[in-house]
Amino acid sequence: MESLQVPDRSTSLPDRPTSLPDRNERRLKLQASRQDLKRKLSDNALERGSKRCIQLQIDDIELEREELALDRDEMSWEAEHKMMDNKKYRTARRTINGRIVSLGDDLWQLKRELRVINEMDGKVAILTPDSEGAFVSALLRLYKDPTSSRKRSSAMQSEMRRSTIKAYNATHPATDDSPEKGWLQCQVTGEFFPDNTVKAAHIVPASLGTELATYIFGEEKGTRIFSVDNCLILHTDIERAFDNGNIVILPVDLTKTPIRRWRVALVNDSCRNQGLYMKSVNILGDLDGKELVFQTQQRPAARFLYYHFVVTLLRCRQYKQPGWERVWAMLKTNRPWPTPGPYLRRSMLMALAQAVGNVDEAEMEKLVESNTFCDEKCLAKDEEEEVARRVGESHEELVKAHEKRALGLDEDDEEEDEA
Repeated sequence: MESLQVPDRSTSLPDRPTSLPDRNERRLKLQASRQDLKRKLSDNALERGSKRCIQLQIDDIELEREELALDRDEMSWEAEHKMMDNKKYRTARRTINGRIVSLGDDLWQLKRELRVINEMDGKVAILTPDSEGAFVSALLRLYKDPTSSRKRSSAMQSEMRRSTIKAYNATHPATDDSPEKGWLQCQVTGEFFPDNTVKAAHIVPASLGTELATYIFGEEKGTRIFSVDNCLILHTDIERAFDNGNIVILPVDLTKTPIRRWRVALVNDSCRNQGLYMKSVNILGDLDGKELVFQTQQRPAARFLYYHFVVTLLRCRQYKQPGWERVWAMLKTNRPWPTPGPYLRRSMLMALAQAVGNVDEAEMEKLVESNTFCDEKCLAKDEEEEVARRVGESHEELVKAHEKRALGLDEDDEEEDEA
């Protein structure tokens, strides 16, 4: 497994504060450990596919991930001390994240193989749809199903789009001879656009599947990701800004329950002057504070918008998007999500904080404790980390899909997280 090549920073950086660990010493120890593992893996006497071989491969990947974490922390330190500009940092960070995602795929494939061996040896119970116990569906998704997202049929996506348009009454009330007949209303701008420029956009990526979504959001909540509760009607440019983490949607009235009114908040200052060229808005910054438009009583689920809000803030911090400090302060001061509600599993939110934003657990727990729920039963730590990795991967894939479409690639492909 080839390591990601990163520049040697050991001589180019000024002295670190004494409170920080000696990263260079740790890096040398990791390199020595990996060399020892590679020597063992190259032993001709080692049986390929054996339990020992698989465990050595797992150990090697975990050591490489630890090396990448050191690189990530080092780059973050450089960016904070103005030794690396933010654009270069974000590019390098995406490269490292891509490698971590790739390693995660390899790691979980090995863990699935190891589980099969342990099941055959009677070390663990055989996992089937008929197995008893907590979170069987989530475990089946992790251990028995491919890690790739499961695409829905075009018929299912089309039905989802029709249901969402109907629930929000988003169709233009034009007469048959009007050129605006069939146009759809974007709920963020309030304007009507040709239907081929408007999407029924998912808030939580549908690629997570109901099994993992149920674990994240709670029993019977995960199935709602394939319902109108998890959709908004958005112009493609607004959908891109939403998926890329440039905007979030927050409650308007901090005292009302349930939440009926929602507004847009810009969270990426570098996109403020991005052109939109619509009737009501000229630039993305014009959306900041704009209230969403609803024609019916249907509203998106608060827990799904809260999820998008938290993940977006974590990603803003991770990539040091311009204005991320201001955005992060939203959690510490204004409490823009004032309505307490058990929206997310707390242990999963802590795993997301580490996987997506590299945030200290104690800090994160203090900020969002009123919007999470605890459960005595939960997945193992490495299993929750894998779920969190897949969450991060699903959002990165959305960003890549939008980049491809901007370049005119994959125009005819149906995307999993829109209809």
